[in-house]
Amino acid sequence: MSTIHCAVDWHAPVDKETIFNMLAASDYWQPDLVSYLNVDGSTGVSFAKACLFNRPLSERDTVIVNDNQSLYLVANAHLDNRTELAAKLVIKDISNLSDGELIIRAYEHWGDQTASHLLGDFVFILWDKNKKQLYCARDHFGVKSLFFAIEKGRVILSNEHKALLVDGVNTKRTLSFKWLAANFFPFSEAEFCSPFEAIDSLPAGHQLIVNQSGHQIIPYWTLNSAKLPKSTDEEYITQLKALFAQAIERRLVSMYPLAAELSEGLDSNAVVGYASRQLGDSPLYTMSFNGVALNNQNSSEWQPVYQELFDACSLWPNVTPLWTDDDAPIFKAGAHSEHFGGPSSMSSWFDPRCRLASSQQCRTILSGWGGDHCVSGYGDEYVHELFSKGKLVSLLRLMKFRRQRGRSGKPLKMLTAMTIERLFPYVYQGILKKDHPIVAQLKLFANNSVLKGVDNIYRDRLLKKAEDIYRRHSVKQRDFNELIKVGVQNRITQTELCARVQRCEFRYPLLDKDLVEFAYNLPGHLKCKHGIERYMFRELLKGYTTERIRLRAKADVLTSGNMRSVKLNVASDLPAVIQDWSPELDSLFELSQLESIAKNSPHVAVRNLQVIKSLQKYLKQDAIRLTST
Repeated sequence: MSTIHCAVDWHAPVDKETIFNMLAASDYWQPDLVSYLNVDGSTGVSFAKACLFNRPLSERDTVIVNDNQSLYLVANAHLDNRTELAAKLVIKDISNLSDGELIIRAYEHWGDQTASHLLGDFVFILWDKNKKQLYCARDHFGVKSLFFAIEKGRVILSNEHKALLVDGVNTKRTLSFKWLAANFFPFSEAEFCSPFEAIDSLPAGHQLIVNQSGHQIIPYWTLNSAKLPKSTDEEYITQLKALFAQAIERRLVSMYPLAAELSEGLDSNAVVGYASRQLGDSPLYTMSFNGVALNNQNSSEWQPVYQELFDACSLWPNVTPLWTDDDAPIFKAGAHSEHFGGPSSMSSWFDPRCRLASSQQCRTILSGWGGDHCVSGYGDEYVHELFSKGKLVSLLRLMKFRRQRGRSGKPLKMLTAMTIERLFPYVYQGILKKDHPIVAQLKLFANNSVLKGVDNIYRDRLLKKAEDIYRRHSVKQRDFNELIKVGVQNRITQTELCARVQRCEFRYPLLDKDLVEFAYNLPGHLKCKHGIERYMFRELLKGYTTERIRLRAKADVLTSGNMRSVKLNVASDLPAVIQDWSPELDSLFELSQLESIAKNSPHVAVRNLQVIKSLQKYLKQDAIRLTST
């Protein structure tokens, strides 16, 4: 894990104090190694890096310069295809080359096409001295982040958001409406947004090229359809299992003990089950929910949930569950805003698990999150594929099986509704008032938004976008929308920033590029065979968890509710927000609407309140401004 920093000024040298201030923004997580380098020449170019040792060769993970001192690079990278890269680059021995050194070798060979040859979790900033140009790239799903600000001939880049706000950088502090919309209005942004208008985030699967003429953000990858060699269902599942095992193995590389999130769901059980077996006698620590051990106060509510975990853990001899006796709150207004450098929409949901992992000196946390966006998707849209092909007998049979699992209504009734939807969409939407459940929820939030300045045209455009995304008539269409249009980047960036506080990083096996691309292109029926949703993923789970968990239906998940905790947080935060309410907030929010939502929809209000409370803190300090004047 590393934080990387770069400052380029086309007109003047970068003050050393500025880059040192950027580097100091990472001090809170106590890095094992820091490095700094000012590039000689007329243009001011400075690099800095703070590194946490985790993988082999971490001690070489500094500001990297090539042999003829024409290329300079800082990277936060875990490359999965080191051997393949070495073969393409004709490097005989890579045992002493760090991932950053491999990336700079790759750039010497491929130049601006380098990112498309890399595999893994990575972000890097590279200065080409001969071209006087920056070349940066972010991995396919955005596991690693990069923020940047470009103002008046100066470029500032870092994956530490606060580094763009330190003394000497002079980033404008104007509040971003895009950030407000992302937090208070549904479905406006898939990518993580900075609260400051001047700070942008490089999208996942994109590269950034900056020179004195301007900058370009260019996609180097997206999820594409490909025709797989024809195989039997069993052969496809065998290949999927091999790719999943490979995805796990790629993320076990660490010089420290490993930890993993574990719920009673399929994704986390698959990650823990496979990782446990691959680790052999090495320990694997697990953290569940908010990490609180069973006690007299919570056992009546949580005992059935925890028993699921206890039963699964009994299958994994090297797995040690971690618990705490402290009943830490799930939500916290503006969590980590002091490290973030501005108002924060992040909650403290991940904190207890990261603290538990850190208590065992773990620096890597495996997560099953993101799986149901594609690899372990439910396959519900397969019914539309059968309908489109006119396979009505197969469709009715599938609906019958799905009804038996509680995932469909009466087959004939569902077939009638589907016919109306496909042949007469305006009748379906207008007269039957049928919305996708998520779209219906988004409409509810939109019509009860506390945010001012949202006109009907903007609201209607966002809701139309949501309707288009959730109007899915194939399994592939659904998976593409989930991964690319809805996006996983916002949450991934938040977890990266939260874990860094505890000197940890998250890794996501189910967002492995090779695994995702294969799963995406599999026949749709494999995700919903015999009416069993997530069929192919359940097959690769055989022997890796309990049969109870492997075969369960979504409605059978025993997740306990957190409404009591939510209501307590609302009851605490609402008076504090009202007490600190200032006239300038009246230009942003409807206070009466906020009070109404707090009373009637506390699960919505808790997020609104935590963000407003964090914003109030920075407005008081004059650390953010509502306008540029």
